[in-house]
Amino acid sequence: MSTILHLDVSPRSTSVSAALAGKYVAGLQQKDPAAVVYHRNTTRDSYPFVNEPALGVLYGGVAPATEPEKLILATSDKLIEEFLAADVIVVGLPMWNLGVPASFKAWVDLISRPGKTFGYVAGGGVEPLVPAGKRVVIFHSSGGAYSGDSPWAVYNQVDPYLRTIFGFFGITNVEIVHVENQNRSGDAPATGLAKAEAGLAALLA
Repeated sequence: MSTILHLDVSPRSTSVSAALAGKYVAGLQQKDPAAVVYHRNTTRDSYPFVNEPALGVLYGGVAPATEPEKLILATSDKLIEEFLAADVIVVGLPMWNLGVPASFKAWVDLISRPGKTFGYVAGGGVEPLVPAGKRVVIFHSSGGAYSGDSPWAVYNQVDPYLRTIFGFFGITNVEIVHVENQNRSGDAPATGLAKAEAGLAALLA
């Protein structure tokens, strides 16, 4: 029995990244009907951003004294529990202004905690505390084409960030399926979606 953490980031009910992530999770469930799935939408769940009081609670080991501090610590604990339990993390994520949406960054900030998901090393540096063997599959949608040999690839701040932050946790098995040209005219959106669906099918083969 496997555990799947399914993260949707777009607030749109018609999101293509969410639709593809959902199809992939459904395919994993067909292969493993007993799989446990934690499904989150980072935008609709309205995760709190880290403020000054939260810094002490999450990163400084300060005991929570106020209701907001207790809430952010409890939220962080729950998200970390799901993250650490997952064998595979599936993310449906759109590019916004060349980067990841703020709600996804808020999720990252809530699971990035010393002593929980990473540790400080004597003399400097950090080490991951996340169990080995996890993998990440991301369906990354964008209005244009920013992957591969695209002349606009330099503007893609999403892929490097995703690989770096999951690598920070010790997860190097990261697959990114691009859903490109979704804001273009003509056949470009359908062509981009078809290419992404082929990538999804290959992952499930």
